[in-house]
Amino acid sequence: MTNYGLMGFVVHLIVGGGLIALSTVMAIVGLAVGIPGLAVGALGPLIGGAINLFLGFKLRKRMVEAPNEPRLSNEAKAFLEDMMRQTHSGWNTRHGYGRMRGPSQTLPNATSHPLANGDTIFHQLGKHWGVIPKTPKDLLPKPLYDLLDTACFHYNRVFGILEGSKGDPTLIKVSQTAKHGADEAIFAVLHHAATMNRFPETMAAASRDCEEKIRALKELADGLERIQVRPTSISDRLGYTSAMDSALEEVRLEHVAREELEIRLQD
Repeated sequence: MTNYGLMGFVVHLIVGGGLIALSTVMAIVGLAVGIPGLAVGALGPLIGGAINLFLGFKLRKRMVEAPNEPRLSNEAKAFLEDMMRQTHSGWNTRHGYGRMRGPSQTLPNATSHPLANGDTIFHQLGKHWGVIPKTPKDLLPKPLYDLLDTACFHYNRVFGILEGSKGDPTLIKVSQTAKHGADEAIFAVLHHAATMNRFPETMAAASRDCEEKIRALKELADGLERIQVRPTSISDRLGYTSAMDSALEEVRLEHVAREELEIRLQD
């Protein structure tokens, strides 16, 4: 996402600068040759250039505000791209990083083939000849495959809980931190996976760090689940109120005020 922000900033800057330069040239030429319409027409590029510059600097500001955003390493990107190319799977990410499909989850075109289910000799020959797409399970060593599938499972748990509980005030407070933590963990696992896939000799050392990241993901998902299922307390509502809560609070305050007024009038 940071790369996209930088690219957008540069594009908006170039387009905005070009439009403003065009506007300046049009205004000068219009005034020099005495064509008022040309000078007035320069307002269009000027406004367009100003808008592009504004959007570009807004993107730049967002990049500065989030300097510690987790990033996927180049090795992990190359590993994922190669795996998708070989398997035609949807093993990628969505919405900001969003859902990370596990290596056992493939797109329909990778599993809809009539021979795609099963482990017969025809199934294996189909994969060998390219008739049936291979899966990550066919390409990765079993320990690496199991490790990645478990990591993606707990990563998806975190995002699933956060997406399904957007009205919970406590989860709203921790959602951004939880997403960044989950991204950081899964990106570290993917980086190690790329290294282990390229250098199998590093499997023992790298898998220990991966297991630690997976434990952290599981603990994070378990903690979010406990928050999700516990009753909402009054303290949870501090700093967040729905429209219904606000309406009820106003009605209750009005009722209390009228009761106090009646008591004072009786006295």
